[in-house]
Amino acid sequence: MIGNEQERGRVAPRGTYRQIAEDLRQRIARGEFGPGALVPSELTLAEAHEVSRGTVRAALAMLVDEGLVEVVPGQGRRVVGTPVNVEPVSAYERIAAELSARVAAGEFGTNDPLPSEAALVEAHGVSRNTVRRAYKQLVDAGVVVVKQGAGAYPAPR
Repeated sequence: MIGNEQERGRVAPRGTYRQIAEDLRQRIARGEFGPGALVPSELTLAEAHEVSRGTVRAALAMLVDEGLVEVVPGQGRRVVGTPVNVEPVSAYERIAAELSARVAAGEFGTNDPLPSEAALVEAHGVSRNTVRRAYKQLVDAGVVVVKQGAGAYPAPR
């Protein structure tokens, strides 16, 4: 126990977070973490580099600021870019992927409303906010248009 307390009190040299950020940049460039891949957790990186989570957090913040990595609430951080044959990670991504596939398959005409938020909440067992994030992703991708008070519809082609 005393050994662990002594290790926790150790301070990393100045600029260590920059070295960790550079290591992660190189690993991303080599394809070790491809687009859409989750970066190791703060704890995993802290243990690997023998530093505090705060030091790792500073390194990850640099990568977020540079646009290499994005924060995914409830998931961690992942490499920015379009994933190649990667399954959606979060519930909202799975819902968006399912709806996008249904729209692409022609299941809905331009004037046919997509399932309501309430119907998707019930079907997927998620919160209304999760469904709203899925629809936002589809709107941002140009797959769906939302008509205030009327629901979501496939975007005109």
